[in-house]
Amino acid sequence: MNPSQRTLQLMAHRGYASRYPENTLEAVLAAGEAGVTQIEFDVQLTRDGIPVVLHDASLQRTTGLKRSVFATDLAELSDLEANYTELFGHACSGIGIPTLESMLSLLADQPEWRFFVEIKRESIQHFGRAFVIDQLLPLIYEHLAQTVIISFDYEFLVELCHRSDVELGWVLSEYSDSAQQQAIALDPDYLLVNYRKLPPAPEHLWPGAWLWVSYEVIDAQLARQLASRGIDIVSSMAAPTLQRELLADE
Repeated sequence: MNPSQRTLQLMAHRGYASRYPENTLEAVLAAGEAGVTQIEFDVQLTRDGIPVVLHDASLQRTTGLKRSVFATDLAELSDLEANYTELFGHACSGIGIPTLESMLSLLADQPEWRFFVEIKRESIQHFGRAFVIDQLLPLIYEHLAQTVIISFDYEFLVELCHRSDVELGWVLSEYSDSAQQQAIALDPDYLLVNYRKLPPAPEHLWPGAWLWVSYEVIDAQLARQLASRGIDIVSSMAAPTLQRELLADE
């Protein structure tokens, strides 16, 4: 397909994270209710091996507690607030860190939504690929049609591919010839890349059956430029706002 003929799609990066604490039920609901139905969020595992929706391995930025999630059981985590006071002050008090199970439960009433679940490398390195997959698969089994598992960890995705039919997305650490060969071998459903890592325009992107996702995009003009180069989906923490800007310019 000619890149100029593509229909640009939007993804909410960590939910509507410019307005609500990232990776929370509130941020995800706000994005979906605003019409951005492709939503990305991050997953780490607690000390007792429970997948929770959290970007950092440290709890400090999220909760103010100087402790690793790997040193915290789910019961302890449930008592903490993910209110990001440095960003939102006390406007978001009472918001907690959700489990992956509770986040996935939102899909039952939202058949049009699709979740892009990033499994963070810190958890994979801490627990091992097989253990993380063992914890993940039972939770996503009933949601395969609405779930894409993404990760920077290439070998994790290879192993997951052997054990499940879930759609996969590889997040590129670099845009290089060697990464292209790995992408061809893996043949994921999605390739995700920070737009700053792309080669200079007007060079188009690697051809393949996958869809291209680029992040973190907050500017409508940049979103269109990326679409013209072959990006299918732009991911933004302000996706609903970006959506309004794009529609206003049509």
